[in-house]
Amino acid sequence: MIVITVTSTEGVNSFHKLLERVEQGETVRISKHGRVRARLVPDCDFMSSKEVARIFAGYQADPLDQATAEAVAANIKGLDQEADETLAH
Repeated sequence: MIVITVTSTEGVNSFHKLLERVEQGETVRISKHGRVRARLVPDCDFMSSKEVARIFAGYQADPLDQATAEAVAANIKGLDQEADETLAH
């Protein structure tokens, strides 16, 4: 997974370009005063759950952000279950 970091000013000035990158599966980290404050990540509403699971399969959370890592893992597990249930019908 590709992760890029931009400053909040850069994010404001090039939001449409960053959104295009996120739609392609990249993650954008937005920093302010040298500290990451937010992330733009792909949303599963515009792609299949299998595609989302593929994108996030190699996700490595910041060691200090265990809650985020657990939330991502739970979402991936849920998407995998959703895909399996859909295929079973």
